[in-house]
Amino acid sequence: MRRTTAAASVVTVLVPLLLAGASTASAAAKGSLTVRTLDRSGKPVYAQVAVYNTKTFDFRYIDSNKTTSLPNGSYELATSFADAGDSGSTVGGHSVTVSGATKTTFDARKGRPVNVSLSPKPGSGYDHTVSAYVCAADNSPATMGISADAGDLYVIPTSSKAYELSYGTTYRPQSADGGDFWLASATHRGGVPSGVSATLKRSGLTTLKVSARSGPDSGQAQFSFSYQSTGGDGCSMSTNSLGFPRDLPNSFAVHLPPGQWNVGQQSRDFIYDGFHTYAAGKTTSLALGHAVWGPGGRLPNTWYHQLYFGSINLFADPTLPAGGILAAGSVKLTHAGKTLYSHNYSRSEDIGAHPRIPGAGWYTLTETGRRSLPSGSLSTSSSLSLHFYADPSKNEQIRDYITRFWPEALNSRNQAAPGSTTTVVLGMQRNGTDDSTVRQLSDSVKSVRAWYTTDNGTTWHAATAKLSGGKWTIAVHNPSSGRVGLRSTVTDTHGDSSTTTVYNAYAVS
Repeated sequence: MRRTTAAASVVTVLVPLLLAGASTASAAAKGSLTVRTLDRSGKPVYAQVAVYNTKTFDFRYIDSNKTTSLPNGSYELATSFADAGDSGSTVGGHSVTVSGATKTTFDARKGRPVNVSLSPKPGSGYDHTVSAYVCAADNSPATMGISADAGDLYVIPTSSKAYELSYGTTYRPQSADGGDFWLASATHRGGVPSGVSATLKRSGLTTLKVSARSGPDSGQAQFSFSYQSTGGDGCSMSTNSLGFPRDLPNSFAVHLPPGQWNVGQQSRDFIYDGFHTYAAGKTTSLALGHAVWGPGGRLPNTWYHQLYFGSINLFADPTLPAGGILAAGSVKLTHAGKTLYSHNYSRSEDIGAHPRIPGAGWYTLTETGRRSLPSGSLSTSSSLSLHFYADPSKNEQIRDYITRFWPEALNSRNQAAPGSTTTVVLGMQRNGTDDSTVRQLSDSVKSVRAWYTTDNGTTWHAATAKLSGGKWTIAVHNPSSGRVGLRSTVTDTHGDSSTTTVYNAYAVS
């Protein structure tokens, strides 16, 4: 039997403050709590118990079957545990008033089955698990839950409206070579029911079709799908979580409850993005690890006579741009022939500096980055050079564009056919700061120049940039084998210019 125990993601322990000269009456307010946890045969078993004081907001985890000193008061409890014989798992929650030496019990023999399935069922070749989480309904952190094989999960009921139950079902393909993943869930409010027998409809799910390529990343990757609750249903965040490994490259579909999801992929590097809303009955395609991992993010901005470098990531995945940060490199800011700031950074450093700048005028910010990767990897090094006008007396974002390269018609390993011609889309990126006090200046593109290299930068070949249907593209004539690097210089109508370069952008094989 497989099982996974989970608890609240943030643990905050607020230790009561005893002032000097505290009265004997205050000391007498100390009590103790012993929480017994009994499995389905009546034997004591170990469990963690989430304990939350509803008056002082003290929150902690305590061990069951042991006495713990606590101030007298009202507490919300939640726990989950497995039988000693590994034949079942139980979740439960109830409130208790601590007054002196207090004892309470979670008895799995009072548990009722939790049976959750999907209709129609995915078919054979799947591992079917169910999960249940008991949550205090007043936004307290008292949440505990567990996942188990179908037929092995139980919940201890309570009529107290201070608690609610989220439950779900997951179908995972037994084959490591592929197959869809299914996750469905629901929440019961106003108490914990006397068992669950639920059939959830596949038609109410959203579908993410993932194409995870290799090249910028490689090996086995861990994929994660994390849910963000809206409308006060915080308990559902516990059941709505999915993670699994897959070898790159790989393609699969994930069927999830509709709502806001954050997708991540971690292998030699880690890529992820913010939460996006996915609607029921809809299918969304996600191309992860698509070439090119290159500079992307938010342009720099001035802020009270300082220049904030922004959130430029030199190895951003086009689909999950918040990751790809394990790189070393350098950053340099110059003005009027003088270096104002220069720093060589390691893989673990943040380059978000904000040096003071002397006055209005033209500045150049150059960033370079390199990744330590196995032989044959793509997007191994990149650079971004921004030449821009800045006025430190104003809080505003600089003008300029960051080019995001997107080669079309590559295979799952980001390879083009030998001797072929690859169309590369040049995306003009100008992400804002999400700060209403920082003004984003209007801008438009005046000219675009582009080059490609097939010998790691020894020779650069000019490629004509064409604008059609609102898209800038270039045609790259691929060699018989090897790697192709890309470079673009964009000049705007105000004279600002940016040069984006990525070495080993895609392969030819």
